Amino acid sequence: MTLNIPEPTEAERVFKALAEGGTAIMPLEETFWAHKFGVLVDRFGTQWMVNCEKPK
Repeated sequence: MTLNIPEPTEAERVFKALAEGGTAIMPLEETFWAHKFGVLVDRFGTQWMVNCEKPK
């Protein structure tokens, strides 16, 4: 699943909530395309990508 979230602070909140009891594969961090991007597997085994893109 991919979540595109417009605000970095909201992306951090969502990533933290989904990671509770799960595993962060790629910690939420800045990339060349995003203010914040991270990948995790939640406690139910669902993989998530959380993305907060930089303005174009």
